Amino acid sequence: MSELLKQMQQDAGSTAQDNMGKIGAVANDIADTDKEISDMEDQLKKKKDYKKHLSENVLPNLFAEVGLSELKLADGRHLKVGNYYGASIKESKKDAAFAWFRNNGFGDLIKNQVSCSFGRDEDGKARGLIDILDEKGFQSSQREWVEPSTLRAFIREQHEAGRQLPMDLLGAYVGQKTTIKE
Repeated sequence: MSELLKQMQQDAGSTAQDNMGKIGAVANDIADTDKEISDMEDQLKKKKDYKKHLSENVLPNLFAEVGLSELKLADGRHLKVGNYYGASIKESKKDAAFAWFRNNGFGDLIKNQVSCSFGRDEDGKARGLIDILDEKGFQSSQREWVEPSTLRAFIREQHEAGRQLPMDLLGAYVGQKTTIKE
């Protein structure tokens, strides 16, 4: 019986060694796969940047050189160059940008969220006014922002109406972009 027990222990030991080898191999495979994914993501980013360059710079410039804004190709694809709008207010310019919105009649673009946390059975305190929260010792926070889509729509609307905006302050830009439809 002791010979059988010895053989079982040896088999168990070799199985454990085999599994340890397999674990290491799988771990290496995961590391290699992570590297491949990272490389592919880098390649994808480069391709997207290249496509953006072609769409937003090369083709609009070529269209401008020949005086066109759209073109239908022989294969049926339709190319069109049009404006696009973007904006993103930097944190360092947020106060000044919000002041500009308010001072120029666009304060309604700003969303304003005030929140306060209360413990159990403090519903009565929660009904208090936001102005007296600090006086009562409650911790509150306030967040003001303009939704990105609202800001882009505002920039487009004002640009199309010919109004001057503080583009740098609002982190805004207007560019041209080519669309291709099959």
